[in-house]
Amino acid sequence: MLHPLRTGLAALALFSGLALRPRLRAEPAGPAPIRVATFFPVLNEIAAQIGGPEVTAIEIVRPGVDPHTFEPSPTDLRGLVGADLVLASDLGMESSLERLAANSGPRARVIDASAVLKGLGPYLEVNGRREPDPHWWNSIPATIRVVRKVASELSALRPGSAGAFAARADACVARLQALDQWARIEISSLPEGRRQLVTSHDAFAWFARDYGFTVHPVTGISPQSEPNGRDLAALIDRVRRDRIPAIFVENSVNPGLLETVTRETGARLGGALYADGLSADGDGTTYDGMFRHNVRTIVEALR
Repeated sequence: MLHPLRTGLAALALFSGLALRPRLRAEPAGPAPIRVATFFPVLNEIAAQIGGPEVTAIEIVRPGVDPHTFEPSPTDLRGLVGADLVLASDLGMESSLERLAANSGPRARVIDASAVLKGLGPYLEVNGRREPDPHWWNSIPATIRVVRKVASELSALRPGSAGAFAARADACVARLQALDQWARIEISSLPEGRRQLVTSHDAFAWFARDYGFTVHPVTGISPQSEPNGRDLAALIDRVRRDRIPAIFVENSVNPGLLETVTRETGARLGGALYADGLSADGDGTTYDGMFRHNVRTIVEALR
């Protein structure tokens, strides 16, 4: 049986210890991460790299998904609700994405990368009209401009983190500039007369301008379009005349589209290119991997 005095002393000591112990003050919670919804995988990678822990990047259109045929799920729509910033590749081309962007709510700022680059890129023939080429990610200088724009938008949303955003953007730009220098060295081994790029659809005008290629697409700006007989015959004549050794399919396009060209000209398939951004698997899951794959595939096939 416990002695009453000892019990009382023990209780007093315990109480005194609790009273003397400093109270733990709860640290103030930091601001919630900026919610950035992206309609293009390259933009998702850029947002995540520049934003770091201050950003939650929500991928609406995922790698390997063709934005021309993209149909949003209920989960995709929920991801847009409450977004602070929406990043799109080219809302002007994809009207369905433009409608989706409106679902993000009134507070979200919508940034269209093609609009950021307006007037800076090459033009393509689209339904008889000259339109800016929307495939800006196939140009490293264009991608650098988009990186800077994303950093600026994030800084406007959270000025207290502007220094961190700028530092990450600088690191990203340095990596891209190194990638561009590598690409130029690789392509310099290819004689200028061999820099003729026959591709499934018209997606490499930016790349061609940067590195001195001429592009001969089988179809137009959309990979779903079909070539007409006259254009296909003209392409076959060109491949024969210029002795173009290889033609290229894209990872998301049926290679059967080019069977007629290879059969009629003797040119071989030079490999698959990542024309429309990142892939869900393989070596095109990152921007660096995608670009290196394309350069190596082109140079090795045309050399």
